[in-house]
Amino acid sequence: MRQILFSMLLCMCCGASQSLQAGMPYIVVEAQSGTVIKQLDADVPWYPASLTKMMTLYLAFQSIKKHDLSLNTLLKVSARAQVQPAMKLGVLKGEKITVRKAIIALATVSSNDVAVVLAEGISGTEKKFAEEMSAQARRMGMRDSMFTNATGLPDASQVSSARDLAILARRLLLDFPEYYYFFSNRSFQYKGESFVSHNRFLNTYPGADGFKTGYTCGSGYNLVASARKRDNRLIVVLLGAQSGKQRGDKVKELMDQGFKINPDAPGLTLLALRGSVSARLSAPAVLKGSHCQPL
Repeated sequence: MRQILFSMLLCMCCGASQSLQAGMPYIVVEAQSGTVIKQLDADVPWYPASLTKMMTLYLAFQSIKKHDLSLNTLLKVSARAQVQPAMKLGVLKGEKITVRKAIIALATVSSNDVAVVLAEGISGTEKKFAEEMSAQARRMGMRDSMFTNATGLPDASQVSSARDLAILARRLLLDFPEYYYFFSNRSFQYKGESFVSHNRFLNTYPGADGFKTGYTCGSGYNLVASARKRDNRLIVVLLGAQSGKQRGDKVKELMDQGFKINPDAPGLTLLALRGSVSARLSAPAVLKGSHCQPL
């Protein structure tokens, strides 16, 4: 019921006056080699919305690998985390939640309150955590990305691009394969309530097994998807669809096209194919001023 009401609120918030710029940036990448199969406006700056949480989870996995945390570490919920807007798990100030449960909540239903719990548990404050998110993006070669929060809640300064999000998705796959299963999760329970994944692509495309949705009125419907056929795995990033159906249909189309390409064919990699600085600066800007919440 909570998710249904939240979806109704999102529809009300996005009135007819809100329209996305023409076109939907996308990129199709062969996961192992990083070869770009197809792309359109992949360097255009865009609001990542809840795709932001992929970086939040990257830093969580990194902290576990460094033994600063474990999956069983208990994290305390702050007052600031409790009051984050929906979508959220509903954790309360003073409660404790395991890192494992927090990761599941982020990967499955984009819980904003738990994103802040993780950020504060790792860096002390969300602000410091966001600074580390941006620093990690630089280290990865995500030149178009800047993070100001761990949730993807609207902030005009928080931007990314299809290419950068593909870089991040690939690094999640290659750097932390032991945790990739979290992105395949379709449902979980917390305090007796059932939560179902927002990523319907997992259920509709054969071989799809992970990654993340994102939505605000300012970003449109975004999706990072990964699917495997035989020994070939693709990553598709699509930004700015005008509906969940359009998002799913377009990603399916791009996946189908990508799997028809010879995975061993020569091609340029994610970083080598990056557009020029002047091209990125002259690209159409993402919408400003929207305060709709991520989904």
